[in-house]
Amino acid sequence: MATKAQAEAAGQPQDDLLATPRSGAFGWQIFVDAAVPPISAILCFAGGVLLLLSASQPSISGRMAELLTVLPLPLVEISHFVASLLGMLLLFLAAGLWRRIDAAWGAALLVLLAGAAVSMLKALHWEEALVLLLAAAALLPFRRSFYRRGHMSGGLLSTPSLIAIFAVTGLAVWGLLAAYDHVPYQDDLWWTFLRDSDAPRSMRALAGAVMLGALIAAWQLAGFRQGRKAQDEAGADLARAEAIFAAAGEGHPDANLMFSGDKSFVFTPSGKSCVMYGRRGGLWIAMGNPVGPPEDQAEALTAFHEAADHAGKSPVIYAASGDLLPALVELGYTIRKIGETACIDLPAFSLEGPARARLRQARNRAHRDGWRVEILAPGADVPWPALKQISDAWLKSHAGREKAFSLGRYDPAFLARFPIALVTQEATGAPVAFASLWLAPGGKELAVDLMRHGPGAPNGVMDVLFIEVALWAKGQGFEVFDLGMAPLSGLRPGRYSPALTNVGHIAYDRGESLYGFQGLRAYKSKFAPDWKPLFIAAPPRVSLPVALMAVALLTSGGVLGLLVPKQAAN
Repeated sequence: MATKAQAEAAGQPQDDLLATPRSGAFGWQIFVDAAVPPISAILCFAGGVLLLLSASQPSISGRMAELLTVLPLPLVEISHFVASLLGMLLLFLAAGLWRRIDAAWGAALLVLLAGAAVSMLKALHWEEALVLLLAAAALLPFRRSFYRRGHMSGGLLSTPSLIAIFAVTGLAVWGLLAAYDHVPYQDDLWWTFLRDSDAPRSMRALAGAVMLGALIAAWQLAGFRQGRKAQDEAGADLARAEAIFAAAGEGHPDANLMFSGDKSFVFTPSGKSCVMYGRRGGLWIAMGNPVGPPEDQAEALTAFHEAADHAGKSPVIYAASGDLLPALVELGYTIRKIGETACIDLPAFSLEGPARARLRQARNRAHRDGWRVEILAPGADVPWPALKQISDAWLKSHAGREKAFSLGRYDPAFLARFPIALVTQEATGAPVAFASLWLAPGGKELAVDLMRHGPGAPNGVMDVLFIEVALWAKGQGFEVFDLGMAPLSGLRPGRYSPALTNVGHIAYDRGESLYGFQGLRAYKSKFAPDWKPLFIAAPPRVSLPVALMAVALLTSGGVLGLLVPKQAAN
């Protein structure tokens, strides 16, 4: 049922879908679907090599003479030139077959058949034509193994495939030079069209293939077609995700990141849950837990995994909470802890007792000095120009810039969705600090996101803000106040611990000057929170350090964003 719904949503017949855990099509078909694409890619690449090397070598004189008694010379010349172009196309199509792209399957069939035809027309190379026909026949029955819908443009080529194509082209050029080393080079050779002029014919064919290869490579590297969603489709997805958010009985506050405008969505066939994600290179990185009913989490993760796989990408789950671990284990993901998030138990939160003396004193001092904290509901009259000045001053003083993906940013349209906590001077009413608050689906949890203070804010202003928000949230009936993650916190190194854990602990222990890992945890610890672990997870083929770097690049907006000082972190 789920597979059928997904197929209909993608406009793909159910019979063409790959065997997946949800389709129930296990057994020999799984092994066929796994083995056919790489074997087909090798056959296609070999066909391209055959056509290119054949085009660079002299023809068999007896066969050429027989052919020219039947066909005109121009047709033979064109066939020789076209054969080299088809050979180059097969080299590139092999990369698409390796990635299981459906369009590559159809294109490879056509090019193999056309290659067989021109092999006969160019020099009666029936052996070559037979090899290409056998390759096409081997590829024909396995249409369903190429299930990924996509364009043959942008991101198709990898470094190894480019190196292989370059090596084959170099081999063909070397073969040309070796075969005709007795022929002195003259410019007139390019325009010589004679029955026995093999050298000019091979030169033109190989030059055309090289030019075509350069054009295709440039087209690929430039990402000529991005294949991005249209704006109306993205808007429709956001509307569906927002409806799921509103209907969810419980969830995590970071689900509000769906409104940041930099996320795409994958929905379960039932339409009750969704996964939001960002793209970086060959990775689809899901932000946090799926949004929707808890019982749909496993289904949502499976839908996300299958959608990424159909797109030729690798799925990654970032900042997954502990309740998601069973579903991730069932998918066979590699899981590593990346830090802990500080959660205040609001029903138990109080300023009474000696342990909270410093918090109590900070609050009393702020009240005596005339500082007040006000919580503005969504839709209230927010002094956006004043908050913009605070935000700009904060970014300037910290040599930072706005973040993305896993963090909110200063954008009135985005922030207007959430309550805003303002710190103001009672005498003037002017705000000096603010924070946006995320309310989780179901209304049991809230979290602080964007936090900014201006140069006129008193020392300890954020302490007072957190205290007042916690007391306000407790009065509103919330159960948990999430202060955000302390990256790399709580990692336990050891002889038997994973390398990523040990390296993370070293960074946490000795990288204070780069980010302030320990200082961040120490600051949040003053509120005596419960520390809950967060994880990153991905299939075993995905390098988790690479995935973490991709998350950092998404959050920072690129390489330059990673080079700012540690104070730039929100």
